[in-house]
Order: sequence, then structure tokens, then C-alpha cells
Amino acid sequence: MRKTAVVPKSLFRDFRRLFISFGGFFVAEVIILVALVLAVPPASFAPPSPGLIARGLGAAFIIAAANFAILPVLLWLRAPLIVFAVGAATLIVNTLLLVLTADLLLGARVGSGPLGIFPSALFLSLANAIAGGLIALDDDYTYLRFAIHAVRGSGARLGRPKDAGRRGMVLLEIDGLSYERMRAAVAHGLMPAVRDLLRAGYCLMRFDCGLPSQTSSSQVGIMYGDNEDIPAFRWYDKRRRRMRVSNNPDDAHFINARHSNGRGLLRRGASINNLVNGDAARSLLTLSTLPRNSQLQTERALDVLASFWLNPYTFGRTLALCVVDVCIEIYQALRQQMRGGWPRLDRRFPSPYTGLRVVTNVLLRDLAVYATMHEIIRGAPVIYMSFIGYDEVAHHAGPDSPDAMNTLRGFDRHIRHIQQTIRHFAPFDYDLIILSDHGQSAGATFRQRYGCTLRRLIDDLTRTDVHVGEERATEAGHSFVQALIAELHAASQHLRSQEGRRIRRAVMRATAHTLEGVEKRRPQPGMQGGDDIIVCASGNLAHIYFNSVGEHRVSLQAIEAEHPGLVDALIQHEGIGFVVAASDDGHVLVLGKRGARDLSIGAVTGEDPLAPFADGDLHCRAEQLLRLARFESSGDLILNSAIYADGSVAAFEELIGSHGGLGGQQTHAFILHPGIAQSDDNHISNSADVYALLEAWKRRGHPD
Repeated sequence: MRKTAVVPKSLFRDFRRLFISFGGFFVAEVIILVALVLAVPPASFAPPSPGLIARGLGAAFIIAAANFAILPVLLWLRAPLIVFAVGAATLIVNTLLLVLTADLLLGARVGSGPLGIFPSALFLSLANAIAGGLIALDDDYTYLRFAIHAVRGSGARLGRPKDAGRRGMVLLEIDGLSYERMRAAVAHGLMPAVRDLLRAGYCLMRFDCGLPSQTSSSQVGIMYGDNEDIPAFRWYDKRRRRMRVSNNPDDAHFINARHSNGRGLLRRGASINNLVNGDAARSLLTLSTLPRNSQLQTERALDVLASFWLNPYTFGRTLALCVVDVCIEIYQALRQQMRGGWPRLDRRFPSPYTGLRVVTNVLLRDLAVYATMHEIIRGAPVIYMSFIGYDEVAHHAGPDSPDAMNTLRGFDRHIRHIQQTIRHFAPFDYDLIILSDHGQSAGATFRQRYGCTLRRLIDDLTRTDVHVGEERATEAGHSFVQALIAELHAASQHLRSQEGRRIRRAVMRATAHTLEGVEKRRPQPGMQGGDDIIVCASGNLAHIYFNSVGEHRVSLQAIEAEHPGLVDALIQHEGIGFVVAASDDGHVLVLGKRGARDLSIGAVTGEDPLAPFADGDLHCRAEQLLRLARFESSGDLILNSAIYADGSVAAFEELIGSHGGLGGQQTHAFILHPGIAQSDDNHISNSADVYALLEAWKRRGHPD
């Protein structure tokens, strides 16, 4: 049985990395002291001379060494790492160092008395904190050391031999990343950790996620093996006369409850940063559990939230990364505007998207990884965590853009952290599996190409007394921001420890209020227009509901009788690839510009409208579309955008990277697995098929 040290040599005795980090810290200290001399009076120094410069470098070395050692010393003393306690210790140390080095080495006077020296010491402490955070951004050694320290008091049984009789599973989902782009990221050096996995024998397997190609359908399929009657990311529930939007916590709970049967993939495990929870025993940042979280769930979430927010390294590092990401977004938006790239969305700073990007691509990512490491150390049998940053950036910048692809660097770094946690601190071995729920397809939006939205087009094609409505689109990422706000507020109300209680509450509430400010800047969801006809767009797929014609599914003939010429006008529009409708005899028809296909019997008249979307398997596409059309909640008409000569599509939302329908890479998902078993990806035409595959792999380690 392999023994696992509490402080592995490979992590904690990497002197080369320490030397490089300290060298960077020393250079930063020299710059900080020069700035202190120039910017923080009163300070008087002797005239510059070689001796003074040498003594100044000595002072910089001493101050750098002391600041570099503060956190390790507190770790060695097993002191509680609370932001304000560490800040106070740092301020005291820097005050003493400033007095000693200025007097002994530089012959200078810095202020007079405690109040006089305080501004200089405060400046030195803050500057050192910022410098340390920036230098350590790429320092996996330091990150893992302090992240692991934070769970020493959480009941983790560190230093014990691994249990050879058990095996767990960690699933990391990269939302929206297609199989082809995953391969490109590895080939271009963006994901060295994944490259190393492939070299070690991992298999990269492509699968077709099916229709609709979006997160709620795919995650429900993967976690429950059944994604029936989820027709799109947003749809209209005619029977209950209400909109359903997958990233609304109440609707996510509705979807989860309808498919949960106690046999979910995550039973007895943990769900982190997902739409649904897969019957997990523990959930954090999971939309479907927010409306019904028990006090126990809240207290469990508090363990992670409190240790993350109050750990001076992990939270400080994340704040530094947030600042860096804002700068990156400003630079990328300006570069795109100056180069005149097309298509592009309005990314002027500041905008709601800037805040959304930072929260999803940095804050939620780091918090989710931190929570995943906790669950690994605690020994959760199965853990499913989602990275959502790539999907959000790709929606706004394009799935192939450097902006989106470079987000994968941060994901890859955290994949390495999770690997190291499994290797050195897990109570038993885990199979690490990386997968996506769907891909994305690029292209200018329908409005950008044709000057009007789909809702406006239908409004123009119908009578003046018919009112066409549409649910205002919102990105999924906003709901995860709201989830974090809700978790923070709930956690701050359930703090039991008196030690640091007020401080912890203040930090959590301040963060929550900041995030609420970001959320208030964006347009709020809601219906626009009337409800005679309702348009529900999800990427380049749209469901149209004719409520004024009937309360149940309305046939093609009934639509034609009420709105003559409407369906034909939609079919002939350049931006629409095909229209799906049910005839009076119950047959499901796919109608194109120069032909039609009867999905119920497979008969084709003229040119097959599905041929451009076949993607190598026309029969599979027809079966997927027939299944979608037969859902109770599907629209009376289902529209899919055209696919253009360059492979792009036209989203009916204002997103230049989209998914939900057919065309391009949006149905091309992947699984990266450790060669557990030979799998034929050609048999997977629905994400629900992935459930059986993962269950079979999972039973190797903990059979039910």
C-alpha cells in the first residue's frame, strides 16, 4: 500500500522554484523601496553613493526575506490564516523592519513616532502584498501549499495510507468546448497538463451531445441518463402558461426534480458549479439546489466559503487574478476594435460583460477548484465540477478567438492542482475525467446579418393585431453569479463560531454586495412584447408557440389557416435553414427551401433540408430532430438557422459563439478518460448515453 506524506517532498522542497520566486520578490522590493523614497514623505536620505546603493540593496533583501517568510512561518506555527490577522502581523513586521533598516543601513529617518511612520509602513505592507500576489500567480507550489493548509481543520485525514480497496471519480466539465477545439488547444500548447495526460495513456473521445445542444439537456443526460422534454435552454410551458429558463434557479430545480430518481451519477458525492446536482449529497453553487437548500447544506457550503474567503493567500491570489483579467479584457476589446474584427459584439468598458467575465472566468473558477480539492481530501466518492469561463468568453468573442482559447490556460493550471491533490492528499485513488457538455459554433448573429431579430421578422409577417413576445435572453453565467451571492448571504447568516464571526460576515457580505452591483448593471430578464406568439431563442435554434391558435400543440395546417404565408416566408428566408412542424396526421416534417423530409417515415421530397447538417450521419440527425419535435414542451414550429459556406451559423440571440441547434461544432462534445475501457463513441448520439458509460466506470471503485 503506497504511503502518502503530509508534506510531500515533490511539493514542499522545490528549492529551485523557491529561489526563482524569491528572486522576483527581491526585485519587486527594490522597486517598492525606491517608490517609497520618492512618494511617501517625510523621509530623508543621504546623497546617493555606491555605499548607499549597496546598503539599500541589503535593506531590500532583509525586507523581502521577512515578507516572503511571514506566511510560511504562520503555517509552521499552525496559526489560523485569517486575512486580517495576517495583515496585522505583516503591518507590525514591516513597521519594525522599516525603522531598523532605515536607521541601521541607510542612516535615514522615516517619520517621527508611531503615527509618523504608519503611512510608510502601510504603503510597504500593501505594496508587498500586491507584489507577492502577482509573483505567485503562476506558482503552483505556493498555491497548493496554502490551499491544502486551509483544510487541515476540516476533518481531512492527511498522512494516512491510501485505501487500495476504493476508487473515486472526479469529473471536470469544460462548458462549451468542442472536441476539435480541445485538440487544437493541446496542439498549440495551451493545455500542457492535458497534453501530459494524453502522453500517459489517456484517450480523447468525441461524442455527439444530441439535440438541443445546450447545458441543461446535456448535464441532465450525463447525470441522470434521461433528458426527456428539455427542448431548449429556454422554452414556453403551454400547460402551465409560463416561461422555463434553464438558468433560473426555480426552473433548474423543476428540471432536476423531474429527472431525479435517486440513481443520479453523483449520489453520495458532490456537485460544484453546475445547473443540476445529479442526486449529490453535497452541493455548492448548483442552481437546482438553491431554492431548497437545507441548513445542513448551507453549513457544509460555509466550510468552503469561509476558508476560501478568509485565507489570505487563496483569496488574495484570486483578487489579483481578477484585476489581471479586467486588464486583459480591456486590452482584448481594444485590440478587436482597432483591428476591425468581424463579427464582434459591443465590449466597451465598463459593461456588464466585463464583470461577468471576471466572476465566471476567475472568481467562480478558483472557488470551484478550491471546493473540489476539499471534496477530494474529504473522500467524496464522485465529484462533478464545471468550468464555465470558456463558454461565456466564447459567446462574446467567438469560440476560436484568442480571448476564448486563452481561458483554457487557467483551466489547465487548475487541472494540474487537482491532479496533485489526488496524488498526494486523497484518501484513495481517483479516476480523473475531463469532458464537455457540448461545443460552440461561430458566426455573426441573425440581427447582424439581416438587420432584425427573429421576433421582429415574425412580427412583420403577421397581422397588426397579433402580438409577438420573446423572453429577453440572459447568459447562463449571470445565474452562477446570483448563486454565489445567495450562497454568501446564506453562509453569513449561519456562522456559528464566535471567533472572527463579525469579520467573516463583513467580508462575505461585502463581496456579495459587490457582486450585486455587477448584476444590477445588466438588463434584467423578462418578456418583451405580447403573448399571442412567443419566440424562444436558444442559440441558432428557436421554438415558436402560437398561443392564440391553440392551448396544445398546433399543427402546420392550423398555423397556415391563422397566419397565411407565414411558414413559407420563414422557410424562404436566407437566414433560416429549415423549419420543423407537425401535420394534421401527426407526421413530423422538416421543410426546406427546395425540399422536405417526413421524419416519421423517412421520405424525402426534392432536396433533403437536413443534408447540410448531417455531419456524416444523416440518419442520426433525423432521429435526433424527430425526438426533439415529439417533446411535449417543444414549439409548434422549430426553426434552425442556416449554415453558411464557411461553416458559421446565425444565432437568434446576440451571441457570436452559440449552441443549441445544429450546424458547426456545437454538437461535438468530448470525454478525456484514463483508458478505463474501450468505448465506441459512434454509438453516443445523446448525452444521456454518457451516463451508462460513466456508471460502468464508476462501479470499478465503489459498486452499489
